Amino acid sequence: MDEIGQKLRDARIQKGYTIDDLQQITKIQKRYLIAIEEGNFDALPGDFYVRAFIKQYADTVGLDGDALLTQFQQDIPEPQPQEYAAQSVENKTRATRAEEASPVNRLRRYLPQIAIAAVVVVAVIVIYVIMLVYQSGPKQTIPTDSESVAVSSKRSTSKTSKSSTSSKTSKTSSASSSSKTAEKSSKKSTKKSSKLDISVADANGATQAVTLKNLPKTGNKLTLGATGATAWISVIVNGSPTWQGSLTSGNSQEVTLPDNVTTFQVRSGNATATTIKLNGQSVDISKGTSIVRTITFTADATESEGSQE
Repeated sequence: MDEIGQKLRDARIQKGYTIDDLQQITKIQKRYLIAIEEGNFDALPGDFYVRAFIKQYADTVGLDGDALLTQFQQDIPEPQPQEYAAQSVENKTRATRAEEASPVNRLRRYLPQIAIAAVVVVAVIVIYVIMLVYQSGPKQTIPTDSESVAVSSKRSTSKTSKSSTSSKTSKTSSASSSSKTAEKSSKKSTKKSSKLDISVADANGATQAVTLKNLPKTGNKLTLGATGATAWISVIVNGSPTWQGSLTSGNSQEVTLPDNVTTFQVRSGNATATTIKLNGQSVDISKGTSIVRTITFTADATESEGSQE
């Protein structure tokens, strides 16, 4: 067994990880992990991946990947210039920029603004045509004296009716405004009393309990992240994984929970490096030392019934 492979294997065993655990956390195929531990670098898909896989392996088991690569530099194959260039993010970025700068993509980008401007122009033209038609219509004839008196009488009656209607409308509007003000005050007090409350218990070995009060019925979102190291995380609802994946340090993942959920779990392969937020509120899971941990979230049944009322 190669010296660097032996060092990685010892660190993995010290962490308590099996090869299957490591495969699930790093998403590197099991046969490649075994090849790294045995020093069989020819079994990997290319020299570029040898260094990348060794660094990810080392970071996951708590070793300094960069330092390890420097220490065993003579034992690790260097990637060929053409192979590195093919995997280079810079080259991919240049291709992406060239594609975005093409005339077709520019036209697609400004297409919504062009469509809105066209609609506005058409609307202005239509209004202008309607005004021209209205102004060019037949003029009204001047009424005789008797017709004038009748029209005046009708106008007077109409004004009286409008005044009465306006008074009734004003009273109705005032009553409606008072009702709406009371309703808004009621809603504000309900919102203040129904703020989400998160209570985290101390970890009991590899498990930890979180109690939720005033958990909304819909629109709940989890934001998962990793700090300082890579963390494999899984979200489980009703016994089935809703999302699972490996997050590197500084990255995050948002998961939308199903409606009417009352209990769910978050499993982490590196709990000390995992961060959790529920509906924007931080969930402090630092009260524990276990690396691999299952955090169970449970909504308080009493509070849920109160929020429904």
